[in-house]
Amino acid sequence: MEALGWNQYGGWRIGIRSFDGKRYYYYAHLRQNYPYAEGLKEGDAVTAGDVIGYMGHTGYSTKENVNNIETVHLHWGLQLIFDESQKESDNEIWIDCYELSKFLYRNRSKAVKVGDSREWKREVQMRDPAVEDYQKDDCKKDSAMIQ
Repeated sequence: MEALGWNQYGGWRIGIRSFDGKRYYYYAHLRQNYPYAEGLKEGDAVTAGDVIGYMGHTGYSTKENVNNIETVHLHWGLQLIFDESQKESDNEIWIDCYELSKFLYRNRSKAVKVGDSREWKREVQMRDPAVEDYQKDDCKKDSAMIQ
């Protein structure tokens, strides 16, 4: 998880960088007052099927937490990054996600509501070795900082 927060165009949004650093996934216009899954924070590792946020219609406002879009929806994008100078520049490479969205819809993971809360969680857990490696590396860094 690389970015969580508000901006005037995307409203509440999430940015996730792939482990190899070459893909940046962007999710925007999330729900007012409760945009993210409980406990989600920058630096977290997420995997396919994890509930990370909730659709809404925030954005297009200089004032934080404002619903300024008529239709609840998810704005998402995929940016390819081969060099850091491409981020937020005239050299950005964004992918048309329509076909990818159809593929992901056909292969989605079922989510279930958590009791009377506002939370949803994936029904079937999965093991992702890349996430496990990332978390091990984080533990090593934390241990080195303590010493």
